[in-house]
Amino acid sequence: MEQKNQTIKISVVVCTYNRSHVLPSCLESLADQSLGKSCYEVIIVDNNSTDGTCEIAHAFTTKHPHFRMVQEKQQGLSHARNLGYHESRGEFVAYIDDDAKADKDWARRIIQAFENVSPHPSAVGGKISPYYLSEKPDWFLDTYELRTWGETRGFLQMPRGPYGFSGSNMAFPKNILEKYGGFLQDFGMRGNRMRFGEEAALFYRIYQDLPYFWYEPEIKVEHLVPAHNMQVWYRVKRSFMIGVSSARIERVKPTIFSVAKMITSICADSVSLLFKVRWWGKYWQRDFIHYASPVMYSLGRLFEILLIPK
Repeated sequence: MEQKNQTIKISVVVCTYNRSHVLPSCLESLADQSLGKSCYEVIIVDNNSTDGTCEIAHAFTTKHPHFRMVQEKQQGLSHARNLGYHESRGEFVAYIDDDAKADKDWARRIIQAFENVSPHPSAVGGKISPYYLSEKPDWFLDTYELRTWGETRGFLQMPRGPYGFSGSNMAFPKNILEKYGGFLQDFGMRGNRMRFGEEAALFYRIYQDLPYFWYEPEIKVEHLVPAHNMQVWYRVKRSFMIGVSSARIERVKPTIFSVAKMITSICADSVSLLFKVRWWGKYWQRDFIHYASPVMYSLGRLFEILLIPK
């Protein structure tokens, strides 16, 4: 039976690409929400999957009338997320990754935050904790994949505030997404290509006018950490790509002084990397990631500022 549009408070958008092995866990967590089924819808956005994703999505839409699937043919997470909110019928739009699982009260708590917090939030987000399907290396720390702003609810503050929440646990009033044009299409993942910044770029634009990003630690999501994320090379490459995205978002203009300062910082951090890592230690990877990450982040920013054509 078709849901009446006026009853839908929140639209949950799941963008997916070739994740048939983990998508069912995500969708099951959304089907089992404590919120009444007439109050929310789940929109599965397939972004050209070539595995069994569409069959899984069809099975859920058949079983659950408040689920539906749409297809975005243009490759890229930003394109898929934008289609998601364009298709939404709820007052609020929440996003969760296809390899994540929502807490049973996730959707209900998001609505409560939007309706009860004053001033009204321009975005709402919560905690993201890791979960694993493959063996975790001894040196790998859960904190590498933990996304949290602590155990106290409140509006995000500087300096991290303008960058908002991680993409697997974020929600907006639909009219905010419409006002700011959604996610920029030159940011974000495209297929399996590592790219970041599509959500941070949107948050950054919103924050200039409406710096009311409400964090609620009880709005909880568990996010899968795949095996390749638990490799040293991935951790440092991720830092580099985040540096690239941050400079692009901020539209940094190079000056002789700023470039010289950045190079000096990279050199100092590189010295720390060489001499402070306990290469002989059992968990040398932790030291390496700790000291290499700021180097790679700064190199990413420098790369974007100097080498990418404007």
